[in-house]
Amino acid sequence: MRFGSFFVLLILLMAIPSSGLTIEEAKEIALKENRALKISELEVRKAEAKLKESWAAFYPGVQFQSSYTRLLSVPQFSLETPEGTQTISMGYPDNYKNTLSVTFPLFTFGKRFVFKRIAEKGLRLQELQEETDKISLLKDLATIFYGVVSAKKGVEIAKEAIERAEDHLKTVTVQYEEGRVTRLDFLSAETDLNERKTTFLNVLNGLEKAHSGLNILLGFPVDTMVDIEEEIEMDIKPDTFILDALITQALKNRPEVKGAQEINAMANLNNTMQYLSYLPTIAFVGNFSYDKPCNMVNEWDNNITATIALTVPIFEGFSRRRKIEGYILTTEQAKIRGMMIREGIKMEVKNLLLDYRLSKKKLDLAEKKLEQSRELYRMAKEQYEKGYISSLQYKDIELGYRSAEFTHLNSIYNLRVALSKIKIAITTE
Repeated sequence: MRFGSFFVLLILLMAIPSSGLTIEEAKEIALKENRALKISELEVRKAEAKLKESWAAFYPGVQFQSSYTRLLSVPQFSLETPEGTQTISMGYPDNYKNTLSVTFPLFTFGKRFVFKRIAEKGLRLQELQEETDKISLLKDLATIFYGVVSAKKGVEIAKEAIERAEDHLKTVTVQYEEGRVTRLDFLSAETDLNERKTTFLNVLNGLEKAHSGLNILLGFPVDTMVDIEEEIEMDIKPDTFILDALITQALKNRPEVKGAQEINAMANLNNTMQYLSYLPTIAFVGNFSYDKPCNMVNEWDNNITATIALTVPIFEGFSRRRKIEGYILTTEQAKIRGMMIREGIKMEVKNLLLDYRLSKKKLDLAEKKLEQSRELYRMAKEQYEKGYISSLQYKDIELGYRSAEFTHLNSIYNLRVALSKIKIAITTE
């Protein structure tokens, strides 16, 4: 890693509070440091350079040419004169030519302005593409960030499950030694403990993978260790979302919709440019030359010429006509693409809202189930220790409690992600 990148990373890590990285801080870092987004930023800068290049048509073009020609054999001819035969050379062995040319289009029937407008549209399209990439990045970040949060909590749940299994094994060991349970119960408790240790390792491995994915989105090296501090519990607010209002807001703010409009406008401009290419161009051409020989005299001298040139395109093999047909088709494609984008956004917002409401209902059920499972486990533990229920019954109840914990955790994760994606989809984040 280059020193400059390491220095930026060091500053960002030092800026993270000791309590850990929050989702808002992660968004800020990702929007600055994500590598894919930096590519989009460079595309914008390339489009800016193209726009500046389009201004060149409004300025004169200046060229300088210099050449030296050595004639090994100078053509000659003989001429009979009263004084006798004279030999006359048709040139000189050494020839120097220096020319400074200035070309400036005086009148192009608006071609230069249309070309500049096309470049402006190109820049606008790249800016909108950058905004689209930011939305995609924030969606991925919400999924990965809350995945890390859930994985951390999952590690805690898996660790607590190991502790419960160890506690259960101790109880079973005592009961086995007293002859109150069979060896089958004892081996079953040992096997259960090993299975939970395996689950713990799997969950821990998933957490590490989630951290790596988060580092990629943040623009950090994969092995960077950044602590994530986020409350797993969330304040469940009443559902006040209105589908039509969400769709209206998304269609108003989403860069994809604006991009489709810009593509349509660019296609129209390209079509206009092809029609303008049928019209003539008037240009001024000025030349200043300093040559030797000059005017058939083997001496240095200069010459100045000024020309007003009219260029009329007459026939180019039907290429302009075919280009016009192509741009007309491109315009039709842009209209269809625009309708598809709008319908796609409507479907996306609707599906996200359905996911959010479903996740909210599931979380409500998961919370009730978790509370019931926790109480059931507490009662089962007491009854098992007193010998009122079998080891198998106790194990089934405890497994149900652990399943309820993971279900509740997954419900919170789904609800967080759905809520974040709704806000991102209507571009309020």
